[in-house]
Amino acid sequence: MESEVAQTTPATSRDLSARYGTTGTLTYLGDDPRPFTYVLDGYACMPFVPPTLSTTLDVHIDNLKNMQLRDDDMIICAYPKAGTHWLWEVTSMLLQGKAEYDSRPKEELMMEFIDVDKLEKTPSPRILNSHLPFYMLPWQQMKGKRTKILYVYRNPKDSCVSFYHHMKAFDEGPIHDMAFNDFCELFFFGKLPFDNYFWHMKQVTTFVEENPDLPVLTLSFEDMKKNPLENVKRLAKFLELDVDEQLCKDITDACSFNNLKKGAALKKIPLSILEMENAEKKPPPLEFYRKGQFYYLTKLYK
Repeated sequence: MESEVAQTTPATSRDLSARYGTTGTLTYLGDDPRPFTYVLDGYACMPFVPPTLSTTLDVHIDNLKNMQLRDDDMIICAYPKAGTHWLWEVTSMLLQGKAEYDSRPKEELMMEFIDVDKLEKTPSPRILNSHLPFYMLPWQQMKGKRTKILYVYRNPKDSCVSFYHHMKAFDEGPIHDMAFNDFCELFFFGKLPFDNYFWHMKQVTTFVEENPDLPVLTLSFEDMKKNPLENVKRLAKFLELDVDEQLCKDITDACSFNNLKKGAALKKIPLSILEMENAEKKPPPLEFYRKGQFYYLTKLYK
């Protein structure tokens, strides 16, 4: 049995090291002295330990791989700025059976940012979410428990524009003063924190193909916006929830983009996500919902 499990590992250490280099390596942009990414198991992470974690990132990822999943857990997987928040809110409302925003932000269940012991104290059902690749998650338990996986993707051109504006909010990071042309090049060559959009999509596709018995629902950001009611119903069916037409309509309205932006203002994001301990200056609030529009990259990439 052990040999069979080893053969189904999403990626090998040799394959991963070949992508970015040795674990523990910091990468930099040219002569800029500020670290740009931190390489861990062949994956380009943010170059700092999130202040919400009590351990090193290496230890946290090891803990994540061994995290105990529950039968009613579900995991939203997506590249940054692909629609994770949107999908999380819709899922939360369906589980509650009412079109009301959960007082918790989805960051409290974001697997790469929260200690495993805190995640384990969260009551069921848990809507876990992550931008990490499968091999950094408890993938063996996901297979054994047939955990429901929600995967949302977005046109990479739009993800690129949205990610650019999101990263510019971190005024002490290398991207804050970066021109979009330069960011766009890093995005499409997969040199950013959170790694490569296209590689992320490929590893999801490969994992799903290699595990055809896993319940996986794939959603498109563009289709969610174009046909919101149909996608709410589709999600409810996937989650095996008995909901009526009116609830689906109410959730569709509550999760329209303008209403989502208003609802986000009611959320209380954990303090340590927004500021370091003893920091003298608080950073500006992060804009998780900016425009939600479809962009023409040629208008920006000049």
